[in-house]
Amino acid sequence: MTEAIKKNEVFDLNGKYLSFNLLDELYGINVDRILQIIAIPDITPIPKTPDFVKGVINLRGKIIPVIDLRKKIHLPSEDYTDRTSIVIIKVESGNREIFIGTIVDKVLEVMDISQEDIENTPDFGIKLNTEYIAGIAKVKGKVITLLNINRVLTEEELSIISKESK
Repeated sequence: MTEAIKKNEVFDLNGKYLSFNLLDELYGINVDRILQIIAIPDITPIPKTPDFVKGVINLRGKIIPVIDLRKKIHLPSEDYTDRTSIVIIKVESGNREIFIGTIVDKVLEVMDISQEDIENTPDFGIKLNTEYIAGIAKVKGKVITLLNINRVLTEEELSIISKESK
């Protein structure tokens, strides 16, 4: 799914999702996008990057940029705990794949989510950037915001991040 996803465009979101917490809210990323989950290692800061970019890590000899997902989607910051993790994801940018570490509060479980459990992103009646939300799922009595990980970062932000990790 490399084309831009337009608001309320209908596409198949059926599949397995890794669920995780940011604050007390549930989010999900399709497992097809996930390389691995790691504990927070030492992160080397990179000067003059956006505030949501924490820096880079060395993962088996490969430099991976790390973003704080809370800051990127404008949630309040909190201190990291022993449950805070980095989810290494694959993001498509043009004709290339970029690996990015995303900091999440707590990884929960892999869930099977069917298309029948997913609704389009609600129209909030005001201009909000919700392009990074692929849909809202209702599973086991819980509401899970499904992220379109290819839309969390803009092309310009991906360009900045990918330059820093070379």
